[in-house]
Amino acid sequence: METVSKKITVNMNKKALTEFVLKSYYCKFSGIMSIFLGLGGLAFLIWNIMSDYPTMRNILLFGAVAVICLIINPATLIMKAKKQLSTNPSYKSPVTYELRPENLKISLGEESQELEWNNIYRLRESKNMVAVYTSPFHAFVIPTEELGEDRSIILSRFVQYTKEYRPRLSSGLKQYL
Repeated sequence: METVSKKITVNMNKKALTEFVLKSYYCKFSGIMSIFLGLGGLAFLIWNIMSDYPTMRNILLFGAVAVICLIINPATLIMKAKKQLSTNPSYKSPVTYELRPENLKISLGEESQELEWNNIYRLRESKNMVAVYTSPFHAFVIPTEELGEDRSIILSRFVQYTKEYRPRLSSGLKQYL
């Protein structure tokens, strides 16, 4: 494995941030229960409509549960990501990540922070983003389209540099072990 540092500069985009927000919510217990509750409401709505004696109260109740859980909740999360992208100052400027054998250096404008590899709790990769978690509630999100042709090199380095500390890896990153 190479020991030279690798530097990337990325700009946050809507696809990556939206995917991060949705995955963060729907991979937790509350998000999964929201899906089941919405599907249950939809099933009871259909069952009530097809019954011999449908009641307006049940149609409204189950319809409201289904709409809230399956339409309004994800739409709210998407709007939250869009608002975060437009209002958060850290998303307005490019962020530079320098992957070094000793640590990860993160720079935004004049500010920089060095993150030791053993402080990385989890690495999650998907189609549009890579999330570097430092705790269950805090992550640095890197849009994958910003990585370009260096994507596999960068992902490999993340996995190799953190391997001895055993962070949780998404299934797509396990190929780099």
